[in-house]
Amino acid sequence: MIPVVDGHNDLAWARREGFGYTTDGLDAVVPGLHTDVPRLEAGGVGGQFWSVWVDPVLEGAEQVTATLEQIDFVHRFVAAYPDRLRLARTAEDVRACIRQGRIASLIGVEGGAQIDGSLAVLRQYARLGARYLTLTWSRTIDWADSATDDARHGGLTAFGRDVVRELNRIGVLVDLAHVSPQTMRDALEVSTRPVIVSHSAAFALCAHPRNVPDDVLRTIGAQDGVVMVAFVPSFLSPARHAWVEAGERGEAPPVGIADLADHIEHVRDVAGVHAVGLGADYDGTGAMPTGLEDVSRYQDLLDELRGRGWSEADLQALAHGNVLRVLEAADEDHLAFLASTAAPPAPTAVVPAVDADARAAAGAPGSARVLVVVNAPTSGARRLGAWLADEGVVIDEVRGDQGLPDDLDGYAGLVMLGGGLMPDDDDRAPWLAQERALAQAAIDADLPTLGICLGGQLLAHVAGGEVRAKFGPKERGATLITPSDAGRADPLITALGDGAPMIENHQDMITALPPEAVLLASSPAVANQAFRLGERVYGVQFHPEVGAEDLVRWEEPVAPVAGDRPVAELVAEARRVDEQNTRSARSLVAGFAEHVRSFAAAPQA
Repeated sequence: MIPVVDGHNDLAWARREGFGYTTDGLDAVVPGLHTDVPRLEAGGVGGQFWSVWVDPVLEGAEQVTATLEQIDFVHRFVAAYPDRLRLARTAEDVRACIRQGRIASLIGVEGGAQIDGSLAVLRQYARLGARYLTLTWSRTIDWADSATDDARHGGLTAFGRDVVRELNRIGVLVDLAHVSPQTMRDALEVSTRPVIVSHSAAFALCAHPRNVPDDVLRTIGAQDGVVMVAFVPSFLSPARHAWVEAGERGEAPPVGIADLADHIEHVRDVAGVHAVGLGADYDGTGAMPTGLEDVSRYQDLLDELRGRGWSEADLQALAHGNVLRVLEAADEDHLAFLASTAAPPAPTAVVPAVDADARAAAGAPGSARVLVVVNAPTSGARRLGAWLADEGVVIDEVRGDQGLPDDLDGYAGLVMLGGGLMPDDDDRAPWLAQERALAQAAIDADLPTLGICLGGQLLAHVAGGEVRAKFGPKERGATLITPSDAGRADPLITALGDGAPMIENHQDMITALPPEAVLLASSPAVANQAFRLGERVYGVQFHPEVGAEDLVRWEEPVAPVAGDRPVAELVAEARRVDEQNTRSARSLVAGFAEHVRSFAAAPQA
């Protein structure tokens, strides 16, 4: 029997949810679970990364508390069955356990939100035994984009890159499961140690956002990492994925061992046989493929591959050799960290995650606080909100349909987002009357304001300009925005340089600027792309809050017209310019944040 070291098992959360975190009874078969000690032994499991995951309904410090509870479960589980389990940190620990006939128990933290923005928390997890950190779970966080949420950052933020560097320094593996393709690419660019993907499959065989594209597979293989293939049926079968997306109505399309084997072979063929492993995700999902119903069935998978011509050496590499090689590449760093002989952390790695003085000031008069008006549930602040937070600006994000404030008292800025509406579309959006009143108040006070798409059109409308529905050519995707002479001299629009690609998605446009407006930028098809009223009120028709990965969720036009392009083509084009887009948009937002801070600091009449 070939020993298996699996990259991901969610038993800890399953025991929290259904068993009050007890470890009792796991020495017998437990109905309703995929995992218990007898079935681990029957499957030949020699090592297991136990996932310590936290439901994102918990936030902030609650994430840290729940993670510590998860780690506590793993330690108690091992202590309850000392003759059959053993805590392990290093590759040699795992090999020793296998020789002794015990199951090596390692810990992986499944989500960057669980460090609550603190690298000190990350270091404490490492001291408690964590050997990998998944950079995100299913939601985009303040410093990294998830594969299954809006992309706000274009991959990793500067802090996200610091996280990767600190993981390398303390010998904790970077796990790229769950993250967006650009986050994967950014992490691979920064990391000086091999990375893992603890539980994903091949995007080329099943276009599930949780799967890994071929270019990333190749890079992971070239950098000696390992992709541990998940057994989740919707990751393996396009038909099963479509069935899940359609609401799981009717009988589920079948998925079996052969489907999983196809993904394993694809990863082998693209990344190399040295770069493929197993990360099943038992007890982290419902149904498993036929023939792989629980942790006792790993050897059946190996038999399937043996029948396809895999050598015993390659099966050994798949089952445990590859992941142990990657773990061992970071063991020296990890042991040095534990012994306090590692290089000291970078100064940025020891900065408190919460600035007490700033927190106190945030609620005080003169704080840099911005009202963000959301005009459609699908059009939130995305990366713009995170960037403002990075700049020390506190945002209050309010949906129009849930009621807007009566005035702008206490705010040092206003952001109004898009929403597929016209500025006077009061029948469909009754809150627009109040939003127009806020826009007028911002103009009157020269309050730092950024109106985006509909928000820019609202500013033009109330200031005496003209906005027309479905007037111009349909602009979708990355569009070159070129500043005017005034724009190149403007503290915000100078971020675009001589021209930068920004995301567009509309036909509505401002056909005449207000008399007092200064034109700041245009595109080939839209003359009035950006303008300023007074010194601090800006309207833009493009979307600085949107990056290339947001386009993945766009739908094809319901009523196509001449010139419409497939979404896949728009996404590919946007990805090619995403680095420039993100850099320019981030700089524009920084300029706006400077206006906000200056306004907040100045004495107000």
